[in-house]
Amino acid sequence: MWASWASRILRNSLPAFAALVLFAAAAGAAVTVSKAGDDSGKTVRRVHISSDGVSVERATDGEDAGADSTDDGALLVDSGAGMVRLFSDARIGADEHLDGDVVAVFGSAHVAGHVTGSVVAVFGSIDFEPGASVGGDAVAVGGSVEDSEGVRIEGQTVSVGLAPITLGLPGVPVMLAFLALGWVVTLFFGWVFAALFPERLARVAVTSSRRTLLSLVLGMLAFLVMPVLAILLVVTVIGLPIGIMLPFAYVALVYAGQIAGTYVLGCKLTRRPLGGRGAMSAIVAGSLLVGSFFAVGVILWNSPGTVRTIAVFFHLVGLLVMTGLSLIGSGAFLLSRLGTRPLQLSDEAAPAGSASAPDAGAASAAG
Repeated sequence: MWASWASRILRNSLPAFAALVLFAAAAGAAVTVSKAGDDSGKTVRRVHISSDGVSVERATDGEDAGADSTDDGALLVDSGAGMVRLFSDARIGADEHLDGDVVAVFGSAHVAGHVTGSVVAVFGSIDFEPGASVGGDAVAVGGSVEDSEGVRIEGQTVSVGLAPITLGLPGVPVMLAFLALGWVVTLFFGWVFAALFPERLARVAVTSSRRTLLSLVLGMLAFLVMPVLAILLVVTVIGLPIGIMLPFAYVALVYAGQIAGTYVLGCKLTRRPLGGRGAMSAIVAGSLLVGSFFAVGVILWNSPGTVRTIAVFFHLVGLLVMTGLSLIGSGAFLLSRLGTRPLQLSDEAAPAGSASAPDAGAASAAG
């Protein structure tokens, strides 16, 4: 069930997500732009936005539609007092002087000339060549600001990165190394959990699979109630030790729930029965699926334009799946009383080598 759910998200959410980002980016200019041919056989090549209104330049089939467009075919939005690029890079040549701001959404800004306003890159970086000048600020969200000698920035330089410090190494290898480390840690604790508590793992898996919605609701309630309960216990004298230990216990519960949820996801992917043999192979399969979303996002992150939008989508899907597994698994832990309920498991969910499997089968046949 969870595997098909994740595939439906991946297949159906990308167009809606891209449309939402495009709408939010274009809302600041109070216009939504679409590079598409109309019924007259003309193609939009440039949009001008000024105090007089909005004008659209079109090229007929016999004209050079790319004369005023970029090499990658992205649409150029010219506000008359700046430049806005959507899903592509914004470039200001060394001999260019632009009045206004330069904004690149899901793209980078490359400035070699003079800009009187600010330079902003959302999910992109800003590169300045020697001799460039900016009259305002240089702001990069999800990227970095790279300047050279001779660059003059009159405003502030702000860089809000979305990745850990790379320590001078390439960002992609470092991020992939972090993902590999997290995957190995998950496999280690999954192996420990499956080896020490196979029956509890099976019970939590059955609970999360059969009562998924209730487990999700209970996991969300625990997430909301835990901080309040910890604070209430800390302010009392008697409950102080419990209040201090409660957050650590909750983190352990959520992590164990994530492992249990990953195990259920892996069983669905490999078509293995819950609680059967090969628990580690199921955990490997489930964790690989979750990690693959982040890995694809990291690999595509350095590519500008639409590719970076796809990278953000993969990161969001991976975060959504991992959060869902953690909430459902932690809720199933609480619902099954830390894996002690139900007392008997069915044939399809009995732990490997457990004597309760035949008994459960006989009981179900007798019923």
